[in-house]
Amino acid sequence: MPGVASEQVKGPSKVDGHKVSKFINKLSGHPDSFVNKKDYVFGKTLGAGTFGVVRQARKISTRENVAVKILLKKALKGNDVQLQLLYDELKILQKLDHPNIVKFKDWFESKDKFYIVTQLATGGELFDRILSKGKFTEIDAVKIVTQILSAVQYIHSKNIVHRDLKPENILYIDPSDDSPLVLADFGIAKELKSGDELIFKAAGSLGYVAPEVLTTSGHGKPCDIWSLGVVTYTLLSGYSPFIAESVEGFLEECTEGSKPVKFHKPYWDGISDDAKNFILRALVLSPSKRPTATELLEDPWITCCTSCKNLLPTVKKEYDARAKFREAVEIVKLNNRICKLRKMYCRGDEPETDIQENETASIPSSQTETLSSLKNLHLNAQCTDSSCLSDEEKKMKSALTQNAFAQLVRAATKNPDKVLNYKDPSSQSAADSIDGVSSSASEA
Repeated sequence: MPGVASEQVKGPSKVDGHKVSKFINKLSGHPDSFVNKKDYVFGKTLGAGTFGVVRQARKISTRENVAVKILLKKALKGNDVQLQLLYDELKILQKLDHPNIVKFKDWFESKDKFYIVTQLATGGELFDRILSKGKFTEIDAVKIVTQILSAVQYIHSKNIVHRDLKPENILYIDPSDDSPLVLADFGIAKELKSGDELIFKAAGSLGYVAPEVLTTSGHGKPCDIWSLGVVTYTLLSGYSPFIAESVEGFLEECTEGSKPVKFHKPYWDGISDDAKNFILRALVLSPSKRPTATELLEDPWITCCTSCKNLLPTVKKEYDARAKFREAVEIVKLNNRICKLRKMYCRGDEPETDIQENETASIPSSQTETLSSLKNLHLNAQCTDSSCLSDEEKKMKSALTQNAFAQLVRAATKNPDKVLNYKDPSSQSAADSIDGVSSSASEA
C-alpha cells in the first residue's frame, strides 16, 4: 500500500524466520506486510459493515489487546470511492496523536484483505456507560462534551473533518470511572488542503449530520460542530432532537421553526439555560456563523456549570427502551452483514477465517427476547406462502416489501409488546431488509 508505513517486527532473533515467512507469503501471493499477521491472535467480532468486520485481537509481541478492522478487497474491487476512503483513513490515523482520539497501531494486508489495527476501547459506548450509573448531572455532561470538543479542536487544527460524530463513535478506553473518552471511526473523515476548503460529496449519519452536508453548498469543519450539538442534546435528554427518516424530512424539520430544535416540556424543565444556549450555538443553521471548537470550549456552560440535578431518571426513561431495541437491531444487522461477507469470501486462501459469525453468547440476556422476536418477524415476512402468515404478519410482510422497515422499527419501539408476541425461530438467518435500517455512510 503506497505511502503508508507499516510497523516492522524488531529483534535480531526474529529476522531469519521473518525472511522465511515473507518468502512463503510471496509464493502464495501475499504482500510482504502479511507477515505481520502472525503477531496477532484474533478474538470475537465487535462489529460489521458492508465491506468488512472489526475484531478484537491480541498482539503477541507486546501482549496488547487491539481492535482490527478487516476489509475484503473483493468487496472494494471496482469501488474507487471506498478504496480512496480506506487510504484516507490510514493516512489520517497515522497523523493523529491525542488522548481523546483512538490510536493507530499498525496495518498489513493479505492478497484478499486489508487489516487496520487500532487501540481497543473496552469501556463501552458513551450512552451505555451513562445508563449504568446511579447519577448523571450537567457537570458530568460537561466533562464528556469537553473531551469531545478537545478531540474536535485537535483534528480541526490539522484540517481534518471527522464527518461522523455520533454516540456510537464515542468510546471509553476502559471500564474505570475515570476512563477517558476517545473519538473513533475515521472511515469517512477527510483531510482538507486548507482550513476553509469545502467537501461536496455527502456522507454521515442521518440525525447527526449537518444540513449543509445534504445540500450542494458544500461542507467543512463546521459540520462536526453541528453533530456535537446533536450529541449534547441527546446526552442531556435521552432522545434525539430529529426524528425524520429522509433527507427532505430532516431539512424541513430543522428549518420549519425559529430554532432548529425544540426543548420539550417537561424533559427540559430542569436543564439550565446555559446548556440550552450551548446547544443552540452549535446548531446554528449557517455553518459560517457556527462557533469553532475552541470558542465552544470557552462557552459559559463549559467553564461555569454548577448544576448538580440528577438527570438520569429522565434520560434513562427516554433512552433505555430505544437503546434495547436499537441494540437488538444492530445485532441482527451485524450477523446479516457477516453472512454476506462469508459468502463473498469463500476461496479459503488463508489458514484461519477472519470473517466469523458473531457469537450468540455475546448478546446481553436482556436483549435476547427482543432479538429473537425481531428475527422471527423477518423470517415470517419472507415466507412466500401467504397461508402460513397471520393477518398481522401479512400486513408486516407488505410493509417490508414496500421497503418501509424504518417505519416498522419506529412502530415496534413504541409498541414492543406486539414485537414480543412472536416466538423464537429455529433458523438463525436474518432478512436482507434489516441491513437497510442504517442511515450511516460510515461502514467497517
